Amino acid sequence: MDKNLDDLAGDANARQSSAFELMQDIEDACCKALVEDCGFEWAQFFRLEWFRTREALQVLAQHVDTSPMTLEKGGELFAQQFAVPMLSGFIHLTVSSRGGGNVEAWLTNPLRAWLAFAVSQSGIAEQRLLDNLAIDLDADQRTIDRWLSGEPIGKLSWPYAPKVAAILGKKVGEPEVNLLTGWLLVACAFQSLLAEIRDAVRRDSKRRKQQPWALENAIAKMNQEGYWLGNSPVRSEVVPLLDEVQQSFSMRPRNDDALLSQLGLFQRLVEQAPPALRPSYQYIHDWFSARHAALLGDKGAALRLYACAVSGAWWCAGPNQHPILNEALLYAVGVGDKDAANAYWDKTFMLGLNRGPKRPLDEQEMRRIAFAFEQRFSPQKAKDRIPPPMEFKTTEDAFWLGRKDLANPNQKTKYAEGRTRRTPLMVAIQEGTLAEVKTLISAGGNPNDFIPESGDGPLSYAMRRACDRKDPLVMDFLLGLELSHETVNRQASTKRETPLKIAVEMANAQAVSRLIELGADVEAACDYLPSALCYAMVLLHGSLYREDPTQELAYFAGKSRADVYDAKEGAVLGVDLAARRKRLYNLANASGRNRQILAAVFDYFIRPPEDHRAVIDALLSGGADANRRYRVEAHHLAEWTPTLFAAQVGELAVFKMLVEHSGPNRGDPDLTLMPPSRLERFDALWVAIDHGRHSIVSYLMERDKRLATDSVNV
Repeated sequence: MDKNLDDLAGDANARQSSAFELMQDIEDACCKALVEDCGFEWAQFFRLEWFRTREALQVLAQHVDTSPMTLEKGGELFAQQFAVPMLSGFIHLTVSSRGGGNVEAWLTNPLRAWLAFAVSQSGIAEQRLLDNLAIDLDADQRTIDRWLSGEPIGKLSWPYAPKVAAILGKKVGEPEVNLLTGWLLVACAFQSLLAEIRDAVRRDSKRRKQQPWALENAIAKMNQEGYWLGNSPVRSEVVPLLDEVQQSFSMRPRNDDALLSQLGLFQRLVEQAPPALRPSYQYIHDWFSARHAALLGDKGAALRLYACAVSGAWWCAGPNQHPILNEALLYAVGVGDKDAANAYWDKTFMLGLNRGPKRPLDEQEMRRIAFAFEQRFSPQKAKDRIPPPMEFKTTEDAFWLGRKDLANPNQKTKYAEGRTRRTPLMVAIQEGTLAEVKTLISAGGNPNDFIPESGDGPLSYAMRRACDRKDPLVMDFLLGLELSHETVNRQASTKRETPLKIAVEMANAQAVSRLIELGADVEAACDYLPSALCYAMVLLHGSLYREDPTQELAYFAGKSRADVYDAKEGAVLGVDLAARRKRLYNLANASGRNRQILAAVFDYFIRPPEDHRAVIDALLSGGADANRRYRVEAHHLAEWTPTLFAAQVGELAVFKMLVEHSGPNRGDPDLTLMPPSRLERFDALWVAIDHGRHSIVSYLMERDKRLATDSVNV
């Protein structure tokens, strides 16, 4: 773990594209170690606090421009405005939420506070605890006295549970040992800080009652300091010049000679700036020069300059990092430089512009981003083949089956100026009749064919036709053929839709069963969920509670993943989705008629609950795991299963279907969302009670009685 931390801190070249995964691995390893040492409750608490801190760090980095500051000045400001208040807040929160007693005692002398707390919890005399501590650590009295006086603690190090168990004369893992282990960790960590930092934290703690700390205030103060540090004669010349550069970029037609002249003048001004301030201007020059080179088609210069701009801005340029990273990512993806794109993609997660868990920047992700590249760098075309924003057709383009099609039913033909490709069989499936599809199959049309760049093929087109137009005839015919295992599991389009996902979406149990017969993987990812059954349960919930606005509001708030529709309007990062979708929300709610239109769309696509029940039954019969674990949000500690979610949904018939299924994949209502606490179990009964699902509660209580009776009879 130490090596991983060194790699992350050093931003080694080998880690340019995987720093975020490394950070996640470190987080997971730390959490696992915490669970083993002080139990789940402490580990949960520390993990949540780390997520809160990490998010605050990302917000700070996104909004504070420290580029005019020296490292020493920046570090001093960071400690004063952020690190010290966060530490103070952490101690206050820990004491209040974990029942630690007096905050001042923990801030003044942490180990002595721990000792007093241990006496109150265990009932063991203080001297006996100290004697046991000295014996276990082989420490003399003078050393322990120094620790108790507040000096940094040496020998008393991780792991703490065996030491606490020895001091108390109990076993590792007992509740009392876990409780005191967590507190000892806090005490040792705080007491090991530099004395001046601990003093600053104590002073901040006293100020909190009169002057509560807020992140936005810290950001404002740090930016104000940065502004004054960067105030120089050069700024008065650079600011109006930047306005001219921006205006030149927006002019149509663009005046490239004027831009070159302006950028040259900008570089000369940068070189005239004081050495300490040059970096705060150089990255801006590199950014605009990269954009100009990109628009001129100078790929090599653009990639080099974007790399310089990102490097110069990274973690110090505040709000400028967002547009620079976004632009550099779009360009690298558009021209096909996957190494550069992966490095920028990783940084978007490190900075919090994208929400974890990090997704691989695979071919379909790059195709999605390529739509935004073509919008940003028009009229250039992305290296990856993507459809145009719109494909226009006339009545003359209507499909009709000709001799050429029959002679070459699998010939990949270009459409929309070569932006898309389809075979005659695929076009017939999209636009023709069942008879025409059968004719092409008889003529040698391959139902297992597909377009490499998109993954689309005859089956995906047929499934989408059945779902969108409620016309399943062609789909039913194709499913009657002996399709390959690869075909029934192939992901199509930037949405990564498998045939099984579409069948579940349209609630067609017959299609689901047939796909499973053909080898469809019921445990493969489905939409943004880990399996088809998880997805089917979400769709059932939407069908039962159609007035629940949760999903719709989450989409408009930008909480769902970016899609191709976002990318076509330039939004590829999670942080940009809410603003882009706000326009859609405003349009949808602009009038009663607009709401009626949206409601009609939902009415058309949302299937009846009985159809979803049939799909769930088909998935269970096909071996779907009713206990498949998943998290609603990556940072959530609760791990759901289809069975636990069914307890929340409250549909008794489906819950019984999952729990009473005859196969080994049946649902287990005794599984818990998280390890039980001393007061709550977090199993299906707890979920049902928490959501007021009385029929599920009654069923589970009767089931428990029945099982208890059966065990007694045995």
